[in-house]
Amino acid sequence: MEKIEPAEFAALAAKGHAIVDARKSEVFTEGFIKGSVSIPFSENFLVSVDELISHDLKLLVVADEVNLIEILKMLKGSGLFEVAGYLDGGYDTWANAGNKFDMIITVDEDEFAIDYQYDEFYLVDIRNDEEFKKEHVEDSENIALIDIEQIIVELENDLSYYLYGNTAAEAITAASLFKKNGIQRVRAVAVEYEKIKTTNIPFFSVKKKGSSSTKFPNSGPVEN
Repeated sequence: MEKIEPAEFAALAAKGHAIVDARKSEVFTEGFIKGSVSIPFSENFLVSVDELISHDLKLLVVADEVNLIEILKMLKGSGLFEVAGYLDGGYDTWANAGNKFDMIITVDEDEFAIDYQYDEFYLVDIRNDEEFKKEHVEDSENIALIDIEQIIVELENDLSYYLYGNTAAEAITAASLFKKNGIQRVRAVAVEYEKIKTTNIPFFSVKKKGSSSTKFPNSGPVEN
C-alpha cells in the first residue's frame, strides 16, 4: 500500500478521493483534514466504511500507526474499495507541516440541555427510523446516519445544526459528513443517547401498543 506525502495527499483529495480518518473520534474533533469522514477503527469499521463511503471513490486513509496495517489489510481484503494510499506520518505530520485543518465542536449532555432551552438550531436525530419512532428528543428530525449524504443536499447551509445518535462516535461521524458537504455550523452531542435522557430535555415516547404517545418532562424547549 502506498504511503503518500502531505502535498500529494492534498492533491488527491482535491481530485475527489474520499478521506477516511480512522483515529478515535475524540481525537478527530480536535483537528482533521478538511473533507475527512470520521470512521474510528473498531470491529465494525469495514461495515461503516461500506455504508458511508461510495464504492466509486478511491480511498485515502488517515490512521494511527498502531492500527494502520490492520486497517489497510481489512480494506484491501474486502475487495470493496480501491485504496490509493495512506498519509505518511499520519495527521500530526500534516498539521506540523502547516496545512489547513478543520475541527468539530462537541457538547456533553448538560451543555446540550442548556443550549436546547436557550439557543435556536435545527436538531437532527441520526439513529435509524425504528429507534426514532419509538422515542426521540422533542422537536428533533430524523436523518439516519447512512442517509445523510443523500439528504444533506436538501438542507440549508446557513442554519445551525445539532446532531445526536446512540453514541458520541456516531454523532461525530455525522458531523464530519455535514462538514464535508459544506455545512459548517454544526455541533455533535458527544455522549451516549442514554445520557441525554438523564437531563430535563423533553422526549417524545411511544407507549405500548394500543396506548397513546406521551411527552416528558412537561417543560418545553425554545423553538429550534
